[in-house]
Amino acid sequence: MSFYAVKSKRCKRMSVKTPKAIANIAKNRLHITIAGKLSKENLDKLYTEIRFCVNDLAPGFIVITDLSQCTIGFLSAIPTFRRITNYLIENKVGRVVRVVDEDKVILKQLINFTSNISGYKADHFQSLEEVETVLSNSEKRGSLRFVLYQHSIKFSKDGLEGDGFVYDISSSGCAIQTHSQIPAVNDNISISIQFKEHENLIDFLEVKAEVIWVEGELFGTRFENINEEAKEKLWERLVYESKCDLP
Repeated sequence: MSFYAVKSKRCKRMSVKTPKAIANIAKNRLHITIAGKLSKENLDKLYTEIRFCVNDLAPGFIVITDLSQCTIGFLSAIPTFRRITNYLIENKVGRVVRVVDEDKVILKQLINFTSNISGYKADHFQSLEEVETVLSNSEKRGSLRFVLYQHSIKFSKDGLEGDGFVYDISSSGCAIQTHSQIPAVNDNISISIQFKEHENLIDFLEVKAEVIWVEGELFGTRFENINEEAKEKLWERLVYESKCDLP
């Protein structure tokens, strides 16, 4: 199965050990392959390629990163990794998926690193074939999901209040982790999230939502009656939150 044949005049083809980025214009996807060791030097080169490729893609593009042959990453590469993720967010990436080998150290490194920062939420799969199946069968998401590290959230239903943490959030809904009583699927609830005060960004979100799934201590919601202007303001706040922990 080939993901690569597509208009990509400026995205170079490189050897298997060198990270590469290829734009699939027809499917509006960015394919990234990283094999061997992930160093600052080769990630810096990859960042340049990614910027060229993203120029040919439309907002809402999907990023598929194949890390199945990547063994380990070096700490010195972290700043460039953050620049890449921020660049993708700024250009309105729609979804990020990664192909990983569960036995490789790089997966543990990624989990350890991303669990302590705010940023976008990536989905992990074990093969490119699995990625294709999931993308073909899933509905197109309205916007990128963000992770807000240990960010508190409040919710209420019929006067009963609960609280927890934002598991992930987009401009159209969020997932909540809580020890409070879990609402049921199809319940209508009120949600409120407080952000730090900012001169140009929203610092408080209060919205009605419908519960669309429940799993253990997690439940997912879809925001109701949120207009495009409010979505854009929330998006801007989430983009800011994804960057504010950078040194």
